[in-house]
Amino acid sequence: MEKDSVQTKMQNLMKNKKMLILLGGLGVLLLLNPLAWFQSAPNTAKLQTGQGTEAGQVVNNSNPGDMGRYEQVIESELTEILNMVTGVTDASVMVTIDSSEEVIYAENLQENRQTTNENDTKGGTRGITQYDKNGQLVMTRESGVEQPVVVKTIKPRVRGVVVVAKGAEEIKTVALIKEAVQRALEVPPHKISVLPKK
Repeated sequence: MEKDSVQTKMQNLMKNKKMLILLGGLGVLLLLNPLAWFQSAPNTAKLQTGQGTEAGQVVNNSNPGDMGRYEQVIESELTEILNMVTGVTDASVMVTIDSSEEVIYAENLQENRQTTNENDTKGGTRGITQYDKNGQLVMTRESGVEQPVVVKTIKPRVRGVVVVAKGAEEIKTVALIKEAVQRALEVPPHKISVLPKK
């Protein structure tokens, strides 16, 4: 008897088209797993930070007055040394520099790299990488005055050297002069000209 009543209820239910469509829609909805819609996609984020002091900022000292003084200092020192070489007298030197002095300051660097991977509900993935780099000069205080810490100073490059000297008629003397200039200024031989003086 109960079996007949359940069967009768089901037949009545099947006759009602609205109820049938509603049950079908509910079944499809359950197949799509609606609970997954409300769950946030698993995200993975990695954060890497780094901090350190590096030699970083380079400043060119391109003041023409400083460059001229630098040339004069080199010319004076080279003239003095060349006049001590056997066979060389009354030497005059002209030096031309190619670049200015470069000063490299210590820099406190902070680097942050953050990688985020996102998965969406449709199975797609997306990766986002954010990279930040900040630098700040390292300062020191001497006698109440703050100054940047100098890591390295690079001397200007020499473009060419001309030496005019008595005794430069001899090949052996010319070779000695060229060798002295090469070693003192690290200049290749083709940038050194040695001429005899009147």
